[in-house]
Amino acid sequence: MEIYRFLLSKGLEKRSVQEKFFQIVLSAIEEGEGSVKIVQAPTGTGKTYGYLIPLMEKGQKAIISTGTKLLQEQLRKDIETLRSYYSYLMGKEVSYLILKGRSNYLCLDRYYDLPEVERPQGLQDALSSAWDGDFEFVSLSSELRDKLCVDDDYCTSYYRQVCRYRQECYYWDRIKRLERSADLLVINHALLSLKDFENPEERVLVIDEAHELDKYITSSLSQGISLYTLRVDIVGKIREFLQDADIDLEGFFSKRLDGLFKEDREEVPVDSLIDYLEGFEEEVLTPMDHYYRRIREELTQSVRSFISNVLFVSLKFKDYLLKTGLIEWSRYLELRSNYEEPSSFEEGLLKKLKTYEFLGRRLARVKEFYRLVKENPQNMGYLVGRRYSKKLQTYNYYLECFPIFPAGYVDFSSYKALVVTSATVDPEDLAQTLGIRGDYYQLEHTFPYHRVNFLIYRADPRRKEDWEDCVRRAYKYLRSLYDKVLVLLTNREQLKLFEREEGVALQGDEGLSSLVAKLREGRIRTLIGLDSLWFGVDVKGQKGLLMSKLPFESPEEPITYHRIRLLKSIGESPFDYQKRKALIKFRQGIGRLMRSKEDGGTIILCDSRVFKFREFLQVLEDLGISYKLV
Repeated sequence: MEIYRFLLSKGLEKRSVQEKFFQIVLSAIEEGEGSVKIVQAPTGTGKTYGYLIPLMEKGQKAIISTGTKLLQEQLRKDIETLRSYYSYLMGKEVSYLILKGRSNYLCLDRYYDLPEVERPQGLQDALSSAWDGDFEFVSLSSELRDKLCVDDDYCTSYYRQVCRYRQECYYWDRIKRLERSADLLVINHALLSLKDFENPEERVLVIDEAHELDKYITSSLSQGISLYTLRVDIVGKIREFLQDADIDLEGFFSKRLDGLFKEDREEVPVDSLIDYLEGFEEEVLTPMDHYYRRIREELTQSVRSFISNVLFVSLKFKDYLLKTGLIEWSRYLELRSNYEEPSSFEEGLLKKLKTYEFLGRRLARVKEFYRLVKENPQNMGYLVGRRYSKKLQTYNYYLECFPIFPAGYVDFSSYKALVVTSATVDPEDLAQTLGIRGDYYQLEHTFPYHRVNFLIYRADPRRKEDWEDCVRRAYKYLRSLYDKVLVLLTNREQLKLFEREEGVALQGDEGLSSLVAKLREGRIRTLIGLDSLWFGVDVKGQKGLLMSKLPFESPEEPITYHRIRLLKSIGESPFDYQKRKALIKFRQGIGRLMRSKEDGGTIILCDSRVFKFREFLQVLEDLGISYKLV
């Protein structure tokens, strides 16, 4: 472990738990053959170096998966540091790639298809720099990103062969070349289910921040339709050919769904979607099919007229035309080609053919979703939702289905070895939700948790007024003690308790990374939010932390609702599942207070029901935290 010894000589703290982590990873590499190691590594273990150093020292190719794109960027910094030391000590290079899903990258063909006046200045500036095409580093609306991103329904394999920008493409050329050669691929969890990696048997898969892996994968496997996609991606494309096309999509959705919602933005679980799609085939699919056939007829006529009036066509146009199925094989054989690149007129026809093809693939996805809804398989969950869209100037309604438990959807056994780690990873949860089983290691914590002041207020959330008053009092107490306060809530309704408070920021006001930076710098004193604050916030120093109540998921949260329903149907206890998830979140919440050995402060839990569930108190005792009932 040359890198480790070098780092120790430069002042890195020697940690026995990190050295144990080294050995676990080394054993996974040596065993291979699908070896699985599950490692609960508390904050302070040094788990990132714990797996990166052995991978580099052994020259082991790996895929490292983490929860978010923000965490991918944090990993970039650690890899850059270690690869510099590795190069200095070993005289060898370690290559890596931060890899994101296709929709995170600009499609040059779609960009240059925009009229010049519609091309954002920020994108034009980025294109003239060394930018890698990643939308993360430019400011664009979500609607424009959707319009300009790399998309499977647009960038089909045979369109890529004729695309003018194939050799310059950020994703299909630059990123794919780097992916094939990289020693380390850093991805986010969603890609595990959305992408097939080349030669996985040669790579170790490390899943970091694995405590919510199942929910990331469930989300990535969701299928659905929305008013936005139907109106923009389908009807919008139809109107490029047939300006008189009209389908009353807003009326269809609002009439069937409005009665379900209590707030402007909400998701509602439902046992089936078929009742909410009554009349969908007659009112939506049939008109779309009618317009699609009309477009095909008009395009066929245009293509036949063109090829009948020219002596030659380009090779690229001829090859692409064959794949559209718009002309007969015999007519295709009669076409003569004596030049490679399309003419300007052929380019115009290719664009129309591309739009027609894109429309067909989008329409096929809608039909496939509708077929699945009608089958109503037992292992699928359903939801309906809406949120206001500035682009639509109305609510964007959406309907989705997803696997209730995603076990079996990702083949983890295809990798050389699997290392799953998190500060709160739970082997029972991994087995139930994802089917992952393996050797389990629970490393000891190293932080001085005995310095944490943990107060449990006598409050029962079921007595709403008293509990709300308790939360406000707890908050004011923490503000009187600390310049930095984190407030961890369990649902959006609780945000209303802090609407009149000064010096606070609510999750969603800005990007979370920006808000966290402001709290660190003292520009705000309090950060208030939901799930992301329980799991992904790193603010060092003395601070206060308020937990509004025990973090049981609401039984009306769509994934939780359907998991409860399924577990009941097969005779298993849904409460055991709910409690296990709440314990993971509780441990993560405590971890927001202690981010280094110098940290400390006060945690207040406004939920005396904790004494009913001794497992939560056991978490405190295992960490050496004394608690006081107030």
